[in-house]
Amino acid sequence: MNDLIKVNGYDIEYRLFGSGEQLIVVMTGIGGSFEEWVSLSEQLSESYQILLYHRSGYGESEMNNRSSRTASHFLECVELLDALQLHQPIILVGHSYGGLCAQHMTKVFPNKVSGVVLVDSTSHDLTLLDKLETPEMDRQYSDKDWRTMCHSYAILSKEKLKKVHQPDLSNEQKNLSSDAIDRLRNFYQSPTLYKTMLEEESFWRDDAAIIKQMGIFSAIPLIVICRDREAMIQEGINGGAPESEVRLLEETWHELIHQQLKLSNQSELIIAEKAGHQIHLQRPDTIIEAIHRIEQAGRIKTTGS
Repeated sequence: MNDLIKVNGYDIEYRLFGSGEQLIVVMTGIGGSFEEWVSLSEQLSESYQILLYHRSGYGESEMNNRSSRTASHFLECVELLDALQLHQPIILVGHSYGGLCAQHMTKVFPNKVSGVVLVDSTSHDLTLLDKLETPEMDRQYSDKDWRTMCHSYAILSKEKLKKVHQPDLSNEQKNLSSDAIDRLRNFYQSPTLYKTMLEEESFWRDDAAIIKQMGIFSAIPLIVICRDREAMIQEGINGGAPESEVRLLEETWHELIHQQLKLSNQSELIIAEKAGHQIHLQRPDTIIEAIHRIEQAGRIKTTGS
């Protein structure tokens, strides 16, 4: 079950699986709950130790006195590891915005990280996406619409938000356990989540620029996992978006994903066929495969063979 621990005077919600020597830490995307990662963690728990946690402002984790920036998030992760007395090098798994946090942490604390798995990760060149001409997609649902929605939820009480917002779960989320679904619905009915998401989004372009300036982490094994381009294009078309705009977005996204391979001279690419952005729910096997590859790369490096 989920636990709470004090980190610098604030509660952090976490869940620890397994008892293996190798520790895996998962950093979720913006608005992502670790409840979505429980099944995958259970599959890995026979061979690995896995730490899932909600960063400040997410789930039952209290908002702390720091800004919601990538640097604050990775510092919180380091402090959580210390509080749990987990001192071994980690395999860091970052999904979406969590991948940006993972990149930042790896560049600042390379000695703490034995390998990185970026799961359809946000790029440090994400501003290129802002420059794309996708007027019809923007009319359907723009970043401004998303910010307006977040702000309207952030200013409500938790009781009021529960009355006005009934989360629309994906098919993959609906396949989770009934307890996980209940916790996930509660997760999405927290005003602090939307306040934190707004703050993360307001900083992420500046944070990305800082992370880019820090260079690469060439000595650390890296697996980059990318969603299926054609599957996403078809999904967009089915949703009523013009094919030309969806294709432009997906081709640019894939270019940015491929550029992430340059972060390490020990990098590999995995395409999660038939999966969209939620790879951990749609193709968890690709993440498990990536973790095994990272561990194998570490063994080869250690033995020198």
